[in-house]
Amino acid sequence: MTEIFAPYKWEALFARWPDILAAFGMTAAISALALVIALVLGFVFGVFAVSRFRILRALTRVYVETVQNIPLLLQVFVLYAVFPLIGLTIASFWIGVIAIGAYHGGYMSEVVRSGIGSVHRGQFEAAKSQGFSPVQTMTLIILPQAMRIILPPLAVQAANLVKNTSVLALIAGGELMYFANSFAGDTSYYGPAYVAAAVLYFAICFPLSRGAVYLEHRMGAHRHVATGDATEELAADAVEVTPGTHDITGHAAAQAMAAGVTTMVEGTSTLVPPVADKGRYLTYAELYGIDAPAWPDRRTVAPRTPRNRRGIARVHGAIGRTGGRRKGKGRRGGRK
Repeated sequence: MTEIFAPYKWEALFARWPDILAAFGMTAAISALALVIALVLGFVFGVFAVSRFRILRALTRVYVETVQNIPLLLQVFVLYAVFPLIGLTIASFWIGVIAIGAYHGGYMSEVVRSGIGSVHRGQFEAAKSQGFSPVQTMTLIILPQAMRIILPPLAVQAANLVKNTSVLALIAGGELMYFANSFAGDTSYYGPAYVAAAVLYFAICFPLSRGAVYLEHRMGAHRHVATGDATEELAADAVEVTPGTHDITGHAAAQAMAAGVTTMVEGTSTLVPPVADKGRYLTYAELYGIDAPAWPDRRTVAPRTPRNRRGIARVHGAIGRTGGRRKGKGRRGGRK
């Protein structure tokens, strides 16, 4: 085991440090250019995937299914061996840029499509009602909101793109894996060659992977509340407690209703008292703020003063509007 990583083997490897740096730079250059192509293709076809034009959606599906279901190595060999037969000779460097960029562009287009699909449909309708063109809607409203969903998986795809540059070793691409294979084949020092290549790949991919995790946590922490428990948001803004303000539902909405909700009664703002007993409904007297003597009771009838007559009329009107029980009718539409 110690013979595999003998010191003299490491000395032989480090003696070729200019070649190591050249291979590392080749990998970085191919990765950077391929990433640009992948991002452009990803965003273009991601937008095409949600287009209203069927031809654009069909074109997107053909592209995505083709690159996802054909191995990357086969795509590289087509550019390297088949294209020269029809008179198109491409350098190994550009074969790597084109093949890897197009391959990951298909995956990134699916990421972009999912991010756009996560934006509520009402955003499209609101932009249309304000006179925005489809291009303005996508670039100014939809994509900025979708970026919080798109960025973390894009960072993961970028790390995978760097690792996939290793397939260029089979066509003498001049990148890290090609150097490791060449050095190991010439000297039989396989241990140091492959360990050095692994360390250099790790040096590029690990920051991208950690960046994806960081973006995921950061975007999740600043995500706009659409549904679910909004206790923190309500605590920060105690005035806006209605479900229409923060679009809260479930537990947070129930807490807001139990704590009291601002209502409007005849042009004045009152606060519905908290419900101590969660199992009962508020009475109309509590809901509309009518004095206790004005509430009609089966046992006692309050004197018909002008004020009480107005209060009773308000109660009867509320009962009629909400479908309450009337004389001769049952609770659900009358007796048979």
